Amino acid sequence: MTARHQLRLGKRLGRERTPIDSTPAPPVGETLQLARERKGVDLYRAERDTKIRLHYLAALEDGDWEELPAPVYTKGFLRNYAIYLGLEPDEILDRWRDEMEQMRSATRVAVAPPPMPLAEPGGRRLTVSPAMIIAGLVVVAIIAFVGYIGVQLLRFATDVTPVALTYPGNVYSQIDAQEITLQGTAGRGAVIRITGPDGQTYNTTADQNGAWNRDVPLSRGQNNFTVIATDPVTSSDSKPLDLTIVVPLPSASPGATTTAAPPPPITTTLFSPTSGSTTTNPQVTISGQTSGTRITIASTYEGVPEATPAPSGLPVQSPSPSVEPSGSPLASPSVPVGPSDDVTVASGSFSEQLTYPVGHWRITITAYASGLAPVAQDVEIQVEPPAVVVHILGILVAGNNATLKVTADGVTVPGISGGPVSDQQSFTVTAANQFCVRSNHAAKISLTLDGTPLGLLNNSSPSGSWIVKPGQSPQPASSPC
Repeated sequence: MTARHQLRLGKRLGRERTPIDSTPAPPVGETLQLARERKGVDLYRAERDTKIRLHYLAALEDGDWEELPAPVYTKGFLRNYAIYLGLEPDEILDRWRDEMEQMRSATRVAVAPPPMPLAEPGGRRLTVSPAMIIAGLVVVAIIAFVGYIGVQLLRFATDVTPVALTYPGNVYSQIDAQEITLQGTAGRGAVIRITGPDGQTYNTTADQNGAWNRDVPLSRGQNNFTVIATDPVTSSDSKPLDLTIVVPLPSASPGATTTAAPPPPITTTLFSPTSGSTTTNPQVTISGQTSGTRITIASTYEGVPEATPAPSGLPVQSPSPSVEPSGSPLASPSVPVGPSDDVTVASGSFSEQLTYPVGHWRITITAYASGLAPVAQDVEIQVEPPAVVVHILGILVAGNNATLKVTADGVTVPGISGGPVSDQQSFTVTAANQFCVRSNHAAKISLTLDGTPLGLLNNSSPSGSWIVKPGQSPQPASSPC
């Protein structure tokens, strides 16, 4: 109990000159607890009697002021509880205020906080400073760099085409030979590195189609090879391909013979032309791959094309026999034998271009290799005449009319079926073989064929029908169009 409390208590009891006890008073909470224990009640009984919750009574006795509600409620709890315990409520409240003041003084921060900037009316705004912009650009650059590195690593890890073996067919083979030609596939332009059983390295390069081959020596017994393909762009290696070839040992018995495994047959893969294809280009490219060392190309004429395309935009209809003059491009060649060639294959690939007249052709490609039976492959193609285009222009004097009718490959062209045409009126017609033009004023009709001007249809005969074909001037038709 402080001296001020003792003085105040002495005045109330009429003893103003009571000596002051210098012993400090116990805390308010401890005073409340001792008073309750002297009263002989527990907290549950005190809760029922005072109507103050048990949680708040325990906080008052423990001096845990932070667990209590607002100070105005805490004063009421202290006053009521002090009266219930027989204590002086004003004294208890004074001591509680002193304790609260001491607690605030002990936790007070000596350094004053910096002044806060005045906020603009209407809410807080975000200010973007140059430092923030630079920091953002640096973060974006770092993210882009990391992404680029990741993409490159992923590319290096996935861009390598696996190396594969086409001959021999198995990675474990038994072949009785002193040398073998290894064949396989990899990425285009890849560098193939073959390591033999003696550590010797044999290199080769895959062609544009990824095919490669390399001769390697064999010795009696087991021959282990490792094949690795290196990508020419990323310089990354493929997964190693392990290959084992066993060459049989000679028989120990006198006079015994060893049966050698037969060599593999010749293989040929044809890239072009495709069998059954149709083309209007007489220059035909024959290309492919073969395990042989030489090929021959032979051609046989099978007849006219099975079908001739109709003029552009018109229904299919066979040409009229009455307007088919001699010398037609569909006429059969004088001999059934067509272009041929004999080619030496150096790197497993071949490509030759031959010229074929219009018609149906069978092309036979035969591959040869020393000690092996030749292998032949046939393809059939059709070479058709290219479509021709005629441009018809009327050059009549203004006011005069002429009639005009045009058939393309025997089919009447819609819109030009014998009706009149006027000065400077023009038409463009497409056909696969030939045209037939009929007019009553042939000297007033001008023709252009495949971009080449042919001049007037006819100067001497005013009317009639004429056949128009590539490479020829208009010829009189044997019958009207």
